[in-house]
Amino acid sequence: MPYILNTEKDVKEMLGCLGISSVEDLFSHIPSSLKLKEPLGIGPGLSELGLKRELKVLAEKNKTIDKFNSFLGAGCYDHYIPAGLKYLLSNSKFVTAYTPYQAECSQGILQAIYEYQSYICLLTGMEVSNASLLDGASAFAEAVLMSMRISKKSRVLVSASINPQYRKTLETYLSGLDCSVELIPFDKDGLIDLAFLSRSVDDGACCFALQSPNYFGLVEDAAESTRIIKKSSALSVMITNPLSLAIFKEPGLLGMDIVCGDGQPLGGGLRFGGPSFGFLASREAYLRQLPGRIVGRTVDKDNNPAFCLTLATREQHIKREKATSNICSNQSLNVIAATIYLAFMGEAGLKDAAGYSFSNAQYLYKRIKEVRGVNMPYGQGFFNEFIWEVKDPEAVLNKLYQKNIIAGHYIGNEFEEHKNCILSCCTEKKTKKDIDDLVNTLAEVLHG
Repeated sequence: MPYILNTEKDVKEMLGCLGISSVEDLFSHIPSSLKLKEPLGIGPGLSELGLKRELKVLAEKNKTIDKFNSFLGAGCYDHYIPAGLKYLLSNSKFVTAYTPYQAECSQGILQAIYEYQSYICLLTGMEVSNASLLDGASAFAEAVLMSMRISKKSRVLVSASINPQYRKTLETYLSGLDCSVELIPFDKDGLIDLAFLSRSVDDGACCFALQSPNYFGLVEDAAESTRIIKKSSALSVMITNPLSLAIFKEPGLLGMDIVCGDGQPLGGGLRFGGPSFGFLASREAYLRQLPGRIVGRTVDKDNNPAFCLTLATREQHIKREKATSNICSNQSLNVIAATIYLAFMGEAGLKDAAGYSFSNAQYLYKRIKEVRGVNMPYGQGFFNEFIWEVKDPEAVLNKLYQKNIIAGHYIGNEFEEHKNCILSCCTEKKTKKDIDDLVNTLAEVLHG
């Protein structure tokens, strides 16, 4: 949108409509202690051409991920995106601010969302999916709220090895409710302490929430966790990386009741960490407790296939007291991007992307383990990322960064027991040379 300056006449006319005489009067309600005492140091006005030049200079200060040999993961992953995705997604019927309420006006978008829901059910092994949510963290919080409504209980058990940002989001969601969140610790292998879980779960718990692969990249024994949980009336909630489901058993087959996570690995770029979308699926018995919207397939009066909003359980559509959530966005454009991505990749392509990610991470683990001064806290039961330990990790990361290598994410601020650990990830985009360069440069940084 172009910026059009208001003339002095325009300003005077608007102030007159407001019944005030100056711009200062417009902001008179703001305490003087909060107002700037001198003008902003932004220099004189620029022409349109001059402004574009200035913005280009500022933009070039940003370093994109393509300028680095990056092994960042921890929730956002640098996967290959098929070239055709951007072209199809740019269809004007998809790139719109319009929210698909009226089915007769939105058949294309509604069909795309329906296909998305079908893909999510195939990946997770669940029976129903909503039209997505804001992101993985909000989807997780909504999943826990679902379990509280279903069970009518308020004691929440959560694995300590889930993404810390997800845990903080959950705490924010629940902060105004009369409920408790109890952490189930991880054992010496970085996995859920199943003995502790067995002692903690009872009929007073609404759910147990775990993440697999967990924040350390390790694959949990979700089936055994579910077996323990099912001894009580609590529900099982699982956060997962959707790409991992191309090679791992579907959560539905492991006994999960609700499955959620972030859809960014399915054709989403990094974009400074967002935006993405959250997916949420469950067993059909809990259909009416799903937040947001669900698109269904039916037939019109001429018996042609038609799509419509089958269920919309937020207060904009129904009575507030009957609403499951007032979460609004279903991130339609990002959902359609994921749908196109899955259609492009197909079952074989998705398995290849997941398989290469797994293999590359295994190779990195073996190579980095050979570097003197590096310790591996856990074994190789991970998907595409793992943690490794080194003395003064922040200094090591900084030295590697100066050599255009982002070795991973420092987790010491998130887990006291891993204060010297770095979380590193490989996707299918990593080459043997990329991995060898990281390992060789790390050895140089540590030992000269």
